[in-house]
Amino acid sequence: DVPEDELAVNWQRLIMTHIEEKEHLGTLTGSPLTDTKITLAAGRAHAKHTEGGDFREATYRAIRNALMQAARDGNVALLEPWSEYEIDVPAGSVGRVMTDIKQMGGTQESLEQRGDRAVVKGRVPSAEITNYPQTLAGFTSGEGRLSLTQSGYDICHNTEVGRYWSKKEHWM
Repeated sequence: DVPEDELAVNWQRLIMTHIEEKEHLGTLTGSPLTDTKITLAAGRAHAKHTEGGDFREATYRAIRNALMQAARDGNVALLEPWSEYEIDVPAGSVGRVMTDIKQMGGTQESLEQRGDRAVVKGRVPSAEITNYPQTLAGFTSGEGRLSLTQSGYDICHNTEVGRYWSKKEHWM
């Protein structure tokens, strides 16, 4: 968004190159940024004293400062992978399934009765449902079926745990 008379196009392209040459880390957990739009809003160069390396350092600092300001303003969120689920169980087990999904931090979008069976559909944090097939098989005597599809990222359902594990992995 910077006019060419304020900052020459070659400097603007160099800045954009510096943005993309490095993996920038978020302020909440130190995790890599994803799905981020960065806009060059202002900049100046001095004909005699500006070098390419100056913009590299300034670019990195500007991004970090913007992220820190966004965190101070409450405009950042920790995301985690979520999955869409479909669970087909004997009708007598549907209450247990609904309770389990709620305890996992998931949501139920539909419940359909099909004779002596029930099908529950919704979304759940992927990390929470990872070991659920064994649990489901246990309380349905092997008659429950679980189908999962990745459905992108959503707000972390347990931010404090997410921060702890991300920091631990980041520093290891």
